Amino acid sequence: MEGTSARPEWWNENQEIRDRYSLPEYTAPRFADDTYTYEVVSRLESDYDCEIRFIGVNTRYAEDWEVRIDDEYLMEVSRKFDGNGNMIYGIESDEFRAACERSLDTN
Repeated sequence: MEGTSARPEWWNENQEIRDRYSLPEYTAPRFADDTYTYEVVSRLESDYDCEIRFIGVNTRYAEDWEVRIDDEYLMEVSRKFDGNGNMIYGIESDEFRAACERSLDTN
């Protein structure tokens, strides 16, 4: 694996679990433009002192998840899995960031 030292520890832990069971490579959840969600979310949480979560409540595979900021509903977002079973959200990072900032700037 390339560049594991720059990745968050939880990423490496997920890969270790996959390696143990001979599963495909782990890639962190990402937006439709291949930007990792944790990079965008952690920056927004830091800038706005908030908590942003992607939440699936009693969902089935093809159903959308919710995005919540400080437990308040923001929007629904579609999701799919790549060939290795890694999550891809159906929104680009700039669109996600803008929606979050609009909500946070009005509160």
